[in-house]
Amino acid sequence: MFRVLFRVCFIRHAIPRLSQQRYLQTKMVDAVVEAYKSVAKISDLKGAQILSVSPNESHGHDVAVQVTWSSRNLTSLERTSTNSIYLVQGKNVISFPPSPTAKNAILSQHSPTGKRTAYILTSEKDKESESIIIVEKDGSMVSFDLKAAEKHGKVYADGEFSCLEWSSDETKLIYIAEKKRPKPTSFIAQPKSTGEDTRGQEFQFLDDWGEQLEGKHKSVVCVFDTKSGEVQCHELPDELCPGQLVWAPKDEGIIGVAFVSTPYRLGLIYCPNRESKLFHMDMEGNYSEISKGFSNIRTPRVSPDGTKIAFLRSTVGGPHAKCAQLCLLSWPSKQEKVVIDVVPRQVLIEEGYSFKGVYGYSGIPRRCWLTDSKRLAFSTYHCDDIPPYIVNVDTCSITVLPHLGSHSVVDVFDDWLLVNVSFINRPNQIYLGYIPAEGQERSISLNEVTERREIEGIPIHYRGHFSFVNETPHPDPKYSDIPISAIYYGPTSLEEGESKRPLICWPHGGPHGTTTNSYNLLPAFFVKLGYSIVFANYRGSLGFGEDGVNALPGYCGTVDVSDVHKATLLCLERYKSVLDPNQIFLCGGSHGGYLVTHLAAQYPETYKAVSARNPVTDIPGMANVTDIPDWTFVETGYPFMHGKVPDAAVLGKMYELSPTKHIENLKTPVLFLIGKNDKRVPPAGGIFLHKMLLARGVETKLHLYDDCHPLSKVDVELDGMIHTALWFEKYRR
Repeated sequence: MFRVLFRVCFIRHAIPRLSQQRYLQTKMVDAVVEAYKSVAKISDLKGAQILSVSPNESHGHDVAVQVTWSSRNLTSLERTSTNSIYLVQGKNVISFPPSPTAKNAILSQHSPTGKRTAYILTSEKDKESESIIIVEKDGSMVSFDLKAAEKHGKVYADGEFSCLEWSSDETKLIYIAEKKRPKPTSFIAQPKSTGEDTRGQEFQFLDDWGEQLEGKHKSVVCVFDTKSGEVQCHELPDELCPGQLVWAPKDEGIIGVAFVSTPYRLGLIYCPNRESKLFHMDMEGNYSEISKGFSNIRTPRVSPDGTKIAFLRSTVGGPHAKCAQLCLLSWPSKQEKVVIDVVPRQVLIEEGYSFKGVYGYSGIPRRCWLTDSKRLAFSTYHCDDIPPYIVNVDTCSITVLPHLGSHSVVDVFDDWLLVNVSFINRPNQIYLGYIPAEGQERSISLNEVTERREIEGIPIHYRGHFSFVNETPHPDPKYSDIPISAIYYGPTSLEEGESKRPLICWPHGGPHGTTTNSYNLLPAFFVKLGYSIVFANYRGSLGFGEDGVNALPGYCGTVDVSDVHKATLLCLERYKSVLDPNQIFLCGGSHGGYLVTHLAAQYPETYKAVSARNPVTDIPGMANVTDIPDWTFVETGYPFMHGKVPDAAVLGKMYELSPTKHIENLKTPVLFLIGKNDKRVPPAGGIFLHKMLLARGVETKLHLYDDCHPLSKVDVELDGMIHTALWFEKYRR
């Protein structure tokens, strides 16, 4: 699309050739920047919740909904969050002007009645200082200085451990913080007259939980009394780190997840396969384990009547993400029951629909239970879709709710369901509906809360879908018939006189992840620039049963590469009237970066240029420096043990599966986008491959950012995506 902007023939005679080239380059950059600005105006949905439900004079209900948006502020080059309030009265929605959220609010939570709201804030003057403020419904406020209390270290506000939960009587709060440690000093410092002697400990190594969880060593349970302003902290046994707290039924203690930290910590984010335990703690701090077995447990959710606790359970080790069990613990008898088991391929559910298992890194919603304490709502992957489900925990029956596009359940309150709806080419929108009585769930009517948003210049029909079975046999015949799904993003036909479009092959990372029919700004940017995109869910992806996950470990670099390449060729054939087969580009990050460098090396005649974000390039070199050394063993086909040192055979297999193995065939120009703070895929591998390409005369460029694995800072995302667009444009005919 934007190439047309530069066909300004008159300048050939108006200015010298060198100036002409500079002019064209400047106009090209300007066009790309304007395209990015256009899509960056669309805010991301950060969260949503139902604030209250009350009967109205029309014998219906007034439902108050709060939606939190996250926007890219291209002036300050940082994220800005706003809250919008909507009052839903049937199909009528009253919206109130959005208000910015405090930048220094790291956690917040409304009380059960909505009369009080708690915030945990960091000081803008002193980043080490934190406070709790309680805001009453009438606007009055009290604050408490957590640093002055000297009971714990920094409060956790991550997605793995953190929580902020009110007791039912709205007098107490529970949260997670770092254990307080005496300040270490030099050996020559004067010893303290009281307390622990910390001389000589200033350079002691403290193990943490890796990527994006730096500085989190030992967590503690914190109970804050809003009446007295006192904080009590409770530790678990030394090898356990608590998180994901909820109040036990009748506020008789606390239920949470304890992550096992011995013999050493492995990276936790994106890894719901780490050993953890479900525990109960009474208000005196006495700990007891209430789950059985060796497993990963996450997101405990207490039923409204206090008789049941739902949670997800996965096996420890193996692929980082996989099919999970939805389990139930009766209370107070503590009897366990599996409501939804691991699904090898698929099972038939209500009305003959297929169900492929429970997946997801984030677990089940914070509020998921219906008021009958028999049913709960959740969403999970089904191939490249995200349907919403209702499960009856008594009968174990599963009902899929009607949906078009991805429907992620975000909140349930008084049997009202809040869902996040989006398509690959339509931004997120919040819908609300009342869940009917048991057996009638599919008659639910979902109504718009937020307005529908469009992407300027990208029609709603710009998408397609196809699936196939790769005719190349899998090395293990058991997995040969697992389907590969693909999402196509772009026009399915062209206007008269319109040129064929270049295609970007964009495989997801993980490798055990999924590209779904859900909105993402970055692909929209490239489609707006005139590209089409194919996203392939190769074998190893989530949403195809547990067999789909297990089809990949040991066969990385062959099975996944073959699946993605085949999806690209089928896409070219399916949309041959639209796509230019001589203009195919590669873009991917993490394992997606692994795949695009493999694809460029294994099929050098097919692909024109590559953009690789924090790519896995050298598995043996990554094995002893990443926060997830288990990944390097598992994905190359070996079991991981904490004390295992890879021998020559293991290192040899790791090398055989690495893109660096094919370095002599890698002739395609490669752009590397590398985060220097990445603990997941440390930067050395990408830098090394970049240098090896330079030594072989292959065109390559590397950008090194002050960021971690996702490269999600606003300035980093902007720079990386614009450089990618310009890199691709450079190698278009």
